[in-house]
Amino acid sequence: MTINYLFVYGTLKPGSEAHYYLARMHGIWSDAYCYGNWVKDTNIGYPVISLDDSGKKIKGKLFFSKQLKNVICQVDKYEGSKYKRVVTTVYLDNGSSVKSYVYETYR
Repeated sequence: MTINYLFVYGTLKPGSEAHYYLARMHGIWSDAYCYGNWVKDTNIGYPVISLDDSGKKIKGKLFFSKQLKNVICQVDKYEGSKYKRVVTTVYLDNGSSVKSYVYETYR
């Protein structure tokens, strides 16, 4: 299954410090959310979530691009060993949902 979506909630969002990884590609940004919990006791210095279907609504941005596969390994390296890329359901404000990559903390 090819995933063409990436849900971001921190440094990869438009206007943030690592947005350049995604800005190089043609894509579409949408407001979106997933469910999880913010992890506060980390020494990473950046936002971290743990996915949980019964958790809180985590607001962020959903990026769609058919070119995502060309940079996802570079984004994995940027995120480093503190995060893992997983697939989850992400919800758009219009009521639809998609399967998307998201980076969450290792538990």
